Amino acid sequence: MSPTKLACWSLALFLVVGRWSFARLAGGEGEQFVLEPRVWLIVMLCGLAFAPIAMPSAGLSPRQRNAGIALLGFVGYLMLTVAWAPDLTLAWNKSMELALVAMALLAMIRLMPVLPARALADGMWRALVVVFAIFAVFAMLGTSDGSTRIAVLGGGPNVFGRNMALLALFCVDALLRGRARALPIVGLGVAALLVLLSGSRGAMLASTIGTLVLLWVHRVRPSKLLWLALGGAVLVTLVVIFTQVGQHALAMFNERVIKLTFEQEYDSGRSTLHDQAMAVGWSAPIYGDGLGGFSTHGTFDYPHNIVLEAWSEAGLVGVVLLAAAMALPLHTLLRRRGSHHALEIAAFAALLASAQFSGDFFDSRGVMLFGLLAVLQDTGSSVRSRFGTPRWTTWPQRST
Repeated sequence: MSPTKLACWSLALFLVVGRWSFARLAGGEGEQFVLEPRVWLIVMLCGLAFAPIAMPSAGLSPRQRNAGIALLGFVGYLMLTVAWAPDLTLAWNKSMELALVAMALLAMIRLMPVLPARALADGMWRALVVVFAIFAVFAMLGTSDGSTRIAVLGGGPNVFGRNMALLALFCVDALLRGRARALPIVGLGVAALLVLLSGSRGAMLASTIGTLVLLWVHRVRPSKLLWLALGGAVLVTLVVIFTQVGQHALAMFNERVIKLTFEQEYDSGRSTLHDQAMAVGWSAPIYGDGLGGFSTHGTFDYPHNIVLEAWSEAGLVGVVLLAAAMALPLHTLLRRRGSHHALEIAAFAALLASAQFSGDFFDSRGVMLFGLLAVLQDTGSSVRSRFGTPRWTTWPQRST
């Protein structure tokens, strides 16, 4: 495998594997931290980025540099809060996870002169689509009667739902770019069904927001949007009427969204966690209670909201740094400067929305990585459609 593909696959798998380990396949506890796949993926990525043959980082625009500084500043401050955390062991474990995210961000920046962000994004999406397709096959081979939430390989349904949401966004982006339509249509249908069958309301919302962002960035004409909506409505109707899996997906939607959300106003205890996070934050409003502070004083490991987690564990300083880290990716979304990075912007927006309802700092690594990747591509230059001919197969050599 070429260095380019190795770097792209390492980053893609880091986004996917999370805290997963082979021990989960047997239903056991996770392995030691240093033996987890995520650690070795980052070691491999950084080894490629900082190898002597790689050229030194150069040529970043002020905007790109500021995006990297803001994200690293946010992650770095979170790691600094270990100094006053109430539970040092818990805080140290969280800081090691954040160190992996920081190393991934640094590697992406370091790779820019050798592997520009556009090539890195294309290669990463190739890898992600392959992995997500495998997940989809495992899920479709499983059974669901519309009352059991789908997950695969020992992961949770919320994580599986987010992964299928990203697959759905990739298919929507391919359709909007006018690529071969048959495969993206099938992929979109399968991914959408699996998002529903996961029962993850956060993933459903993320899919919707990500799709709207794609339509926004691609500047889809109203007439084309109407045809897409009509085609989607017909496809959904046919799937629900004539397939059992479609009926199961509809049953899951009725249960999780119509019944639990709107009729019973059930929020899976999120409001209680949010109240606890606010209370923990007010106990140390400036600098926060330190990493793991919410887990120490609350009733769960994290509040399932990245903003409230920043408030409770990093205080006002953490919230300001989080806002600064999100500012440039959000500005990239709003100014719609070309559609070549539309998929990264949509993935960033979708995962940011999902991070308000599920996961912790490490689970939100996709928000930071996709946000940086979108800004790194935001050069305004003309770029070919996604998945053109690969630009690099080996690292350029140093000039002598």
